[in-house]
Amino acid sequence: MASTENFDQVNAAEQHWIAKRRKNAGVALDKPALGLAFSGGGIRSACFHLGVLQALQAANKLREVDYLSSVSGGGYIGACFQWLKHHATSADDAPLFNQTAGKGSVLDWLRAHGKFLIDGKSVTGVTLLSALLASTLFNLLVVVPLLLGAVWLAGLPHATFSWPSHWHLPGAEIIEGHAGYLLALWLSVCSFGLFLLSIPTMALWRQHNRHHSFRARRRMGQLLTFSLVTGLIGLLPVAAQLGDAIVGAAEAEALDVWTDHLNYAVPFLSGVAALSRVKARPQFAMFGLTLLLFGLAAAAYHWVFDAGIIDTLGYKISLAVSIILLGLASINRTSMHSYYLAQLCNAFFAPVAGVPERQNDTLLATISPSTGAPLPLINTTLGTRNSPQSLWRARLGASFTLSPLYCGAPATGFAPTSAFQYGRLTLGEAMATSGAAVDPDTAQSANRSLSFLMALLNLRLGFWVRAPRAPRNHWTRMPYWLIGREMFGCGLGEQYQNLHLSDGGHFENLGVYELLRREVPLIISGDAGADPHTSLSDLGLLIQRAEADFNCQISIDVEPLLRAEDGLHDACFATGQIHYASGKTGTLLFVKTLLTLHSSAQVRAFANIDRSFPNDSTDNQFYNEQHFDAYRRLGFENMQSALAALAK
Repeated sequence: MASTENFDQVNAAEQHWIAKRRKNAGVALDKPALGLAFSGGGIRSACFHLGVLQALQAANKLREVDYLSSVSGGGYIGACFQWLKHHATSADDAPLFNQTAGKGSVLDWLRAHGKFLIDGKSVTGVTLLSALLASTLFNLLVVVPLLLGAVWLAGLPHATFSWPSHWHLPGAEIIEGHAGYLLALWLSVCSFGLFLLSIPTMALWRQHNRHHSFRARRRMGQLLTFSLVTGLIGLLPVAAQLGDAIVGAAEAEALDVWTDHLNYAVPFLSGVAALSRVKARPQFAMFGLTLLLFGLAAAAYHWVFDAGIIDTLGYKISLAVSIILLGLASINRTSMHSYYLAQLCNAFFAPVAGVPERQNDTLLATISPSTGAPLPLINTTLGTRNSPQSLWRARLGASFTLSPLYCGAPATGFAPTSAFQYGRLTLGEAMATSGAAVDPDTAQSANRSLSFLMALLNLRLGFWVRAPRAPRNHWTRMPYWLIGREMFGCGLGEQYQNLHLSDGGHFENLGVYELLRREVPLIISGDAGADPHTSLSDLGLLIQRAEADFNCQISIDVEPLLRAEDGLHDACFATGQIHYASGKTGTLLFVKTLLTLHSSAQVRAFANIDRSFPNDSTDNQFYNEQHFDAYRRLGFENMQSALAALAK
């Protein structure tokens, strides 16, 4: 297979794959296609959808599933299922979760790894903290010397002009040099002047059309943003005088040592204080993060120009090391992604008999229809902050699918999985990328200051890949300098040769989107997203994007899902109709993590113990045995109820 821009070619290859899998599963070739979608939601979703799989298996319906589309936590158990099928000796589903793994069954293994980030034995909370600290320190080792060098270069040390002698705080010394910062200040003033001038110009310009008006307003916003950013940079030399001004006002030389640190401590601590009030007042987030970053910039300025760190041997050595690592290190191997990947593979790729010890060696391209398993569609989000397409740029993401046949999206083209990432993409890496929830530059972390801080501290789970249409090169590692794109929010879009992928839920959390693209006649959708108020926000977003992107209409009566008394809902599923743009129709069976009057004693007893069940925060990724089984049992019961209604 060759790379293609045409989704019809991808779809044809998938239909051929599905025909083979149907033959091996004993399913008639003329039977309407069935797609199963597992939503995001971390370990909560994995447990719930394990129960869904078991219910389908018990009803002998699992072998009829042609597509298994998964997102994030749903992908944990989806990948587990594919792993077990790949290493199974037959196409029979029955023994999958009962076969031996370790000292018990696969189900026992999964149950024991509900706290997958720490297993309590070889990997503890200290191990997790150590991995996080190592990741952060490595990134700081690479980035900080470069940022300090940039602060020094920004001063234009060899420029012939300088600050006016009267531009300094009372009691502080005259600012000498730092011409680059003066230039930034002038740029700020000029751009703000242009912004002010554009206001009456817009009011007087009556002949412009709506398109030009929108572009003009956008340019005005860019002018104001540029003015604020360059102004803050230009004021760093003035901010650095804060300590001297306080000493001059107090006429106490003894305060000098302490006030030197006020230059950066005041904005830094003010930012921290503002962030501490974010829950009470969310509007403080942007203000607090901006102050925090300004404090860090002031600290860098202090180290460069007051402490003279640039001239030390230690800095020169660290800069050399930074440049070497920037070129040689792999950005995909130095973040928490590697730790996350290892823990997921250890937890969900159970050590069944005959499987090699290295659990992440199973290449995605080797998943075969010979086992009778459904075709996996592992959904991720392509970062599109800088996309030339205004819609994708506004969404900050687009769907990007990983499967055994092709990887890609209509926006980027599709590459055969056997060639994508030089043929090295594993099932585990696809699973971890689909679940990369913590990442800069997503719709959930759209704040520019927050994204910069996350990238600076290496709080990233995302994965960089070579674009499907990009030419092959001999350097197979993704270079570390790509961290700059994440820090500054540039170079993120479908048009680049290196693409950034993150959690599929950042675009569409139900995993149904790609099944709609394929016009699947029957879709079973499991929703295990955290939804304590039953807002059905993920379903609402799916319906909106289906109409916007595919001209596909979904009509579904959700009233029974919303009716509840004492936390017990009238129904845990709803059936809807799909009207595709081609004129075809389909059915959507939507199953949600809801308690009903028919929920078992086991499930309701746990709900009485844990009031957050069945909507635990996704921040909680540490489930004990009882927690694990409560969600698994809920998935089993709710899926059974839905199947019974579907059969009528």
